[in-house]
Amino acid sequence: MANDSKNAPQISSSDSPMVVLIWGAALLGGIAAFIAWGMTHAYPGG
Repeated sequence: MANDSKNAPQISSSDSPMVVLIWGAALLGGIAAFIAWGMTHAYPGG
């Protein structure tokens, strides 16, 4: 099991580390945008 983990990545859809970086950046960007949107619309008076 331990030796197979090096050849088989955890994420089956990731062919290269670049795909993981893109997905990570998109995920963090989406979360950051959602938090920013929530903070700006949390106080309508401001």
